Amino acid sequence: MNRLFSGPFSTHSQRVTAWERAERIPGCDKAAWRLDADGRVIRWDDYGDRFSQYGWLIHADPKAHWLAKALGVAAPAPLHWRSGRIAA
Repeated sequence: MNRLFSGPFSTHSQRVTAWERAERIPGCDKAAWRLDADGRVIRWDDYGDRFSQYGWLIHADPKAHWLAKALGVAAPAPLHWRSGRIAA
């Protein structure tokens, strides 16, 4: 079971990495609530839920330079599913 949640390519690992890049909301549980890059509130449990008010997806900037991606500078970030930057 541990093998499923380890490694740089696992979905859980990508979610955690993206979640850590989101801004914390003062006074709220940092494990459950964050702000995306556009200032929209997102909730950890609503990952991938496009019917939720707080749903979010992982967004990787397609215009990022390959070197920035390799160094982790252009790491994927969480974005609210209503964001205009995520393709439907």
